[in-house]
Amino acid sequence: MKSVLTLMAGAAIIVSLHTAAMAKDPVVGVSWSNFQEERWKTDEAAIKAALEASGDKYISADAQASAAKQLTDIGSLIAQGANAIIVLAQDSKPSARPSKRLQLKASRSSVTTA
Repeated sequence: MKSVLTLMAGAAIIVSLHTAAMAKDPVVGVSWSNFQEERWKTDEAAIKAALEASGDKYISADAQASAAKQLTDIGSLIAQGANAIIVLAQDSKPSARPSKRLQLKASRSSVTTA
């Protein structure tokens, strides 16, 4: 079962990268679970540098340790034009992940949870 989930996660990442690569003006959104953690600041700098080097745009939102706020933030990232979204999930339970309705609403965006 674990290998199936790993395979599914890998496929989701590939789809996300393909979607962003095919976009006319790629915008990558990151939904941080709790940006106060020092590690995320280092990761954000690396993400920004990689995106800027390829001419892509970076946008982000901080859920401030709230699963409910994170769901709202993801909708906001989509509304801001994100073509791909990286989600550092506050709550890893499947019930807390972005709803299929939200994902379908964002037909031009890919949502990947980590």
